[in-house]
Amino acid sequence: MSMICALCVVKQPWLRLSYIANAFVALALLSFHFSYLELLLAVMIALHLWQTFKQNNWTMLGISFCAALIFTICFAAHLLLAIPSHWVVLATLVLASSGYFVEDEPVVSNHLDEASREEPIALSPLSDLPDRSKLKQAYYGWRQASEHNGALVIIRLDGFATVNQHIGRDFGDLLLAQSAARTKQLLAIEEVISLGEQQKLAHLGGLNFAFICSLDTQKHLHEQLISQILGATLKPFNVANCTIEVTARASYVNCDEQESSFDNLISYAYLALDSQPEKQVVAFHQQMMIEQLEQQARLSELANIDFSSELELYFQPIIRNHDEDIEFLELLLRWQHPKQGILSANRFINDIRIAGLAYPLAEFVVERAAELVMALRMEGIKMPLSINVFGPEMLNEEFIAFIDQVFLEHQLLPGDLIIECPLEVFMNLDDQGKAMVARLNSKGVKMCVDGLGDSPIWLAKLPNLAVEYVKVAPSLTADFSQRSLIAGMVDMHNQQNSKVICEGVETQEQLKFVKNLNAFAAQGYYFSHPLSSVGMISWLKQWQIEHG
Repeated sequence: MSMICALCVVKQPWLRLSYIANAFVALALLSFHFSYLELLLAVMIALHLWQTFKQNNWTMLGISFCAALIFTICFAAHLLLAIPSHWVVLATLVLASSGYFVEDEPVVSNHLDEASREEPIALSPLSDLPDRSKLKQAYYGWRQASEHNGALVIIRLDGFATVNQHIGRDFGDLLLAQSAARTKQLLAIEEVISLGEQQKLAHLGGLNFAFICSLDTQKHLHEQLISQILGATLKPFNVANCTIEVTARASYVNCDEQESSFDNLISYAYLALDSQPEKQVVAFHQQMMIEQLEQQARLSELANIDFSSELELYFQPIIRNHDEDIEFLELLLRWQHPKQGILSANRFINDIRIAGLAYPLAEFVVERAAELVMALRMEGIKMPLSINVFGPEMLNEEFIAFIDQVFLEHQLLPGDLIIECPLEVFMNLDDQGKAMVARLNSKGVKMCVDGLGDSPIWLAKLPNLAVEYVKVAPSLTADFSQRSLIAGMVDMHNQQNSKVICEGVETQEQLKFVKNLNAFAAQGYYFSHPLSSVGMISWLKQWQIEHG
């Protein structure tokens, strides 16, 4: 029965033949036909030895030899010592059962290895490009030849995550190769350092490419090449019968930085790309290193920060244009840093996110703002306060429940609190995020979009949201040449019943410009610099006396 089961399970022909031989040996023993037994025994042992070596399986090899040895001993004892024949049969069954320990996987892997030898593995479309080590070797060879002035340039492609998701990674790799081919064509000039075999572009891994440009004859050649490469990348690609657009960013570092160490140059170029993600072309400068060290120090300090003792809220008024009265006060977060002095929120808010403190900080600011609203009300002053939430941490059930609790505990009224969010938060809202905004509106929390004006195309999404206020970025307020653009933005939001506030008003001329645009309100140093909330009540009373 054991051999019959083995024959049903095992799929390899040679193993089946081995089991059949074992079966005949057992039958010969049972029938005591010793003339056939010797021949079958020799065939059976030869098959086992050949199978074990062919399989290259040490488990099978050991078991088969042990089983064969036991069988030989038992058979010799039967002939010489006349032990019962059933011991010989038992030994034969043990030898037959040894086939159960055969692992099929090595055989399969052998077949796979043979197939892999017959069919070469497909190489990456970028496998022909030099890597970082070849770029490093070429750099030192170029520098040692003679004193040269040059720049290391890194090109980083963006937008491939969407490509890989929608049309597949294989097509994404093809698109990456096409992008690299365009760049290689633009680098076919003598001033770009050769990396061997007429190659001048290195692949650093992922979406990062690099080249070295000599600036001995043209001081700004690397900037010209970067501009050409970015322009070529922006041209649509045709992949899988689809027209696809990708973008690129670039950074460069002078080869004389930090004693021309190649590894340092690569690190500096990456640092430039990562430190200013909003810029398309970034030049490394030593201040970036200082800022990085400062950030590392801040992250260490944030690990043990006490919000109540180290963070403080300042305020700045938003003044209506038609009657010059205060619409609301914006609360601005400041960090009383023990070494760097008072830091504005834009200096450390990214560090807050990295440290995982964004949501606790949002709760702290909301709680503090509610306390200030109550303090103003006790002085007979009804004044809405706005707070800045710098990320999507507000768009969750926990934050909504916290707002409910704050309104209940501090007896806040609808309109007492205004939440300001950066434009990019609203641009990336899904249906759940929009529902959260609607719930905040239903609870009496007004919403304000901050930093509008970076791209007019983004405006199409905003009318779908119930936004009470819209703030125009200071860069547009200071640029009078953008009058038609700002006027169009103001008119559109006026029609949507959103109140437009122009930030960055610092002069009488800017205020006049803003009023002529029919903006609802203005904010800036022209009215007041940010002041500590400790003196908020006194400042408001003085304002009411002067403008009452």
